[in-house]
Amino acid sequence: MPHTTEITVDWSDTDAGGLIYYPRFFHFVIVGLNDYFRLATDGEHPMETYRKAGYVLPAVEASASFHSPLRAGDEARLETTVLESGTASLTISFAIARASTGERVADGEVSFVFVDDAFEATPLPEEMHECIRARGDA
Repeated sequence: MPHTTEITVDWSDTDAGGLIYYPRFFHFVIVGLNDYFRLATDGEHPMETYRKAGYVLPAVEASASFHSPLRAGDEARLETTVLESGTASLTISFAIARASTGERVADGEVSFVFVDDAFEATPLPEEMHECIRARGDA
């Protein structure tokens, strides 16, 4: 079941033409991912919590389709769904829509691998798996 995160496009998210700079969509995906997993860390910032424990969750593959531009001040709704979770990896889908109209703006998938300080794959924490199950995903 998709988890929804409200996004406001900031001026710093846009290019010289006033449109959202496309890599910023992937920044919003990370914002949504952190919001999704707050349940796993009792409201604390998930990726910072894991980083302090010696782990990170880098993206290893990403794809996106862009359908409509956003501009500074636009409100958007990001839906994050975990499609697949393995021992040390997960793949999420994202869909971004204009909040005022529901118009589709961008969508895609990103795969991540949970790694330790040596950058070796390590099992996802059980609380992440519990969070995924609680949200009805994967």
